[in-house]
Amino acid sequence: MDEAEQVLGRAMVATITGNRPSVSTDEVTELVLSSLELEEGEFSVHQHHPEDFLILFSSLATMRRFRDEYFITSSRFALSLRPWCKLAHAGAGELEYRVELELRGIPAHAWLLSTAEHVLGGSCWIERLHPRTRSREDMAVFRVSGRAHDLADIRRAATLEIIEQLPGRVPSEAPSIGTLTFPVSIALTKAEIIRAVPAVVQDAAGSAGGGEDGGADGRHGERIDMID
Repeated sequence: MDEAEQVLGRAMVATITGNRPSVSTDEVTELVLSSLELEEGEFSVHQHHPEDFLILFSSLATMRRFRDEYFITSSRFALSLRPWCKLAHAGAGELEYRVELELRGIPAHAWLLSTAEHVLGGSCWIERLHPRTRSREDMAVFRVSGRAHDLADIRRAATLEIIEQLPGRVPSEAPSIGTLTFPVSIALTKAEIIRAVPAVVQDAAGSAGGGEDGGADGRHGERIDMID
């Protein structure tokens, strides 16, 4: 995504103004060529939403010639151009919890960050892998740290389904598609709500305590630290 944002740093969005007739990308290309003194190959035009078109320039220097809001018109339509911005039309939110999770049951051939992301879905954004998970020193438990909106959304079990292409039983037979399924258990070993208020720490048994005991790999005392 960072790479995409760098590329889009040399892009502008274009909106059809006025009575908003139907306009094709070829028509926009012709108008840009005739109005902005550009050559073919210096930009490309793409359909876009919610603005009507995205104009991607071949270089940042070319785009900077039209850095401010810009208007171009033809006999049939007019376009309002402005630099692309990822904040346009976006809302804002916050991932309220820091969490540590342990996933058991991920097979060795799927020992990947993308596997954990798939299993957890949208319930958790993975911030980092535990060093022993990343190095594969410990492949019994897949440990991750991340952020979440709601602890209740984090599932405690899932089925990892891996698609497999199976060869035909005879050379002339087309391969078939099957799946391998693996049950995965998910343990929430630590959670901290992000608020600047006094902290109350509870262990998994419900007794209050303080401090940060327990190793970085989460082996010493599985507990949930909650800050209310």
